Amino acid sequence: MTQQFAGRTAIITGAARGQGRAMALALALEGADVAICDVGTPDLATVDYRLATTADLEGVADEIRALGVRVVARTCDIRDRAQIDAFVGAAVGELGRIDILVNNAGILSGNRPVHEMPDEQFVTMIEVNLIGLWRVTRAVVPHLIAAGGGRIVNVASAAGLVGAPGFGHYCAAKHGVVGLTKTMAAELAPHRITVNAICPGLVDTPMVTHSAGQLAGQLGITEDEAYDAFLTVHHIKERITPEQSAAAVLYFAGEAARVVTGACLAVDAGWTAT
Repeated sequence: MTQQFAGRTAIITGAARGQGRAMALALALEGADVAICDVGTPDLATVDYRLATTADLEGVADEIRALGVRVVARTCDIRDRAQIDAFVGAAVGELGRIDILVNNAGILSGNRPVHEMPDEQFVTMIEVNLIGLWRVTRAVVPHLIAAGGGRIVNVASAAGLVGAPGFGHYCAAKHGVVGLTKTMAAELAPHRITVNAICPGLVDTPMVTHSAGQLAGQLGITEDEAYDAFLTVHHIKERITPEQSAAAVLYFAGEAARVVTGACLAVDAGWTAT
């Protein structure tokens, strides 16, 4: 069977688990060599769930190697330009080129109204989910231009298309990702680089299940019951899987989408339909 990304190289940020892991594995299954990164430290002051560790990242790298493609795995805090440059440099140095960038790394925190939110919580959210994405893209674009074109897929959110009370900082960051996606699509089109975004709803990842666990504890219900309460925003009452988000990445990175740019695909079980 022909692998559609054989001979191509992809970078995926936030790839140690959840959506990023699924996206990296999906691209590798289709023949891409991949460079993956994650923050590699379990704690961030404004986030109350465990972040991905170096062991998580190495585990994904092992899964990718087993598929018979090359992989570069590095820890990288996307708030730090020097770490980004080191990661991108390692990717190019070991894999030779970059054809696809998937900006997946992100955090979630909350839940409180904007007017009650501490500075650190709001600023850290913007710095990771928006400014970090921009910094990674800035580092990668010259390599895409050198390769004669490429694909950028940004992971925004359904909350980048609508409001989400209690998560104004997250909405602000993800709305920013949508705006940045459309602007970069216009700027980079002359270089044969497409820029698109996926806007997932509630994806079954540690980030979301942790929030369900918190709600369960507050209300004295089971975690499954709490997750069902979250799903009231979905018209299709299902948990979205990381693999469903990954399928959207494959579409935007593939040949079928070579004339699609500036698009935002809602993988959100109908959340933003009304």
